[in-house]
Amino acid sequence: MGLAVQNTDIRETETIPAGRPTQLKRRPEKEIRSFRPWMIGADTIGTLLDNGWSLGICCRDCPRTIEMKPEAIAERFGAYRHLKLIDLLPKLVCGEPAGCGSHDMVLFPWAVKPSAIKPEPEALLAAELPF
Repeated sequence: MGLAVQNTDIRETETIPAGRPTQLKRRPEKEIRSFRPWMIGADTIGTLLDNGWSLGICCRDCPRTIEMKPEAIAERFGAYRHLKLIDLLPKLVCGEPAGCGSHDMVLFPWAVKPSAIKPEPEALLAAELPF
């Protein structure tokens, strides 16, 4: 009988480049366990760069979660714009010392959702009023 391991040690999401702010949160464990590579679809490195998306990366064997920002994607993979994310997946490793060394990773395109609050238009100055 196998034992199911659930990682309850949830850490903050790391970013590449380091120190950048992120809103990415680790996916629920059920989603991580049920991930299959075909779910990535036909997205490529070029798709991420053209849309300004980040790459969300979760390790299945430890609670490590990483957001790779578009500038890091461009720096590391910019020459491989036609590389499908499904082909990138087997090359990913949960690198040490922060990670566990596993090759069992989950990845997904990530974009910050725009705010539902619309900014109020700035008040026109009296000099700008049309007469």
